[in-house]
Amino acid sequence: MRNRKFKTEQAGHALRACRGIFTAALLLNVAIAISRSQTPPPAQLSDDESAVYTALFLDVYQASKSRPIILSDQTALGVPPGMIANIPVQGLQTQKFLAPISADAKQDYEEVNHQSKKLPSPCRLAPACITADIADLAPQVKDDRAWRGFFKKHRNTPGIVVVSRIGFNKQHTEAVVYTGNSCGTLCGQGEFVWLVKHSGVWEIEDRTTVWISTK
Repeated sequence: MRNRKFKTEQAGHALRACRGIFTAALLLNVAIAISRSQTPPPAQLSDDESAVYTALFLDVYQASKSRPIILSDQTALGVPPGMIANIPVQGLQTQKFLAPISADAKQDYEEVNHQSKKLPSPCRLAPACITADIADLAPQVKDDRAWRGFFKKHRNTPGIVVVSRIGFNKQHTEAVVYTGNSCGTLCGQGEFVWLVKHSGVWEIEDRTTVWISTK
């Protein structure tokens, strides 16, 4: 496994723009991009899909019984999710990150993410995992007071997590996926993650941050 430093894109103008527009950004992804009338039916995950998400939650969010994952019950469509301004994420660092990934994995990622997928419930992708209807949660987490209540109820969680659908190569030995989390009105980040199957086990090969919002 490669041990690369995380790469943050658009460090100047993107960060400044993010500060003013990331009010519950991850939650708004579902509320804006997917209406209730377009909600897809629940779908079962394949063994590889489940294993990739599980590896992602363990590595990226340090999921454990004491660190629960609160997961959007629908996969994200936009990158960054919930964006209401056009901030480019396909910059030089992203291009470098994507370069070694197989062409068919990247193509599959593009194709499957034209439509959201409703994740199965109960969530079994982490030691402690809850799938949540983000359309219902969105109105409750638009201010700091609401976020304090959220974290009081869900202690030690990284916040609200979203994932995209997963792009696989034809051999199902490579996977690329997007994930993001929101942890406050001006708190969150999103990244692309590349995973490779080694001896039947999915492991993260590389990650690159494509947006971040901080106070």
